Amino acid sequence: MNIKRLKRRHFSFMWDGLIHLDDGSQWHLADSDRRHDVTWWQNGETVDLERHRGGLVLHNLDRQEDVPIVAAMELRLELAA
Repeated sequence: MNIKRLKRRHFSFMWDGLIHLDDGSQWHLADSDRRHDVTWWQNGETVDLERHRGGLVLHNLDRQEDVPIVAAMELRLELAA
C-alpha cells in the first residue's frame, strides 16, 4: 500500500457542503455515491490528509474513518484601481 501522510490537522466544522479544517483550508467531499458522512464529526477531532490511489483522503484518527476529498476553490474579488 502506497500511502503518503501529508500533514496532521484538526477538523473544525462542515458548512454548506464544505469541510473546514483548523488551518483555514476548505475541502469538498468527493463522494458521488454519498457513502461517507462527516456531519457527526466534532470540532477538534484529529485528521490526517493523505494521498491514496491518486486521490486525497481525509482520515479521522478519532473515529477511524476515511473520506475522499477535493480542494475547494476560494473566490477572491479584487477591485481595479
